[in-house]
Amino acid sequence: MGLFDFFGGRCAICKRKISPLRKSIDPRGKTVKICRACAEYAERRAYQIH
Repeated sequence: MGLFDFFGGRCAICKRKISPLRKSIDPRGKTVKICRACAEYAERRAYQIH
């Protein structure tokens, strides 16, 4: 268990370790995690926000 494990991962678009992350489905059908700052960009790029 690392010191910064509470972040829970990285944003798939900006690669920052940030919390909270939203689950999205990319155009290829893969589930990815996206931060709130990148959510608007992801919606424009046809990601499905869940």
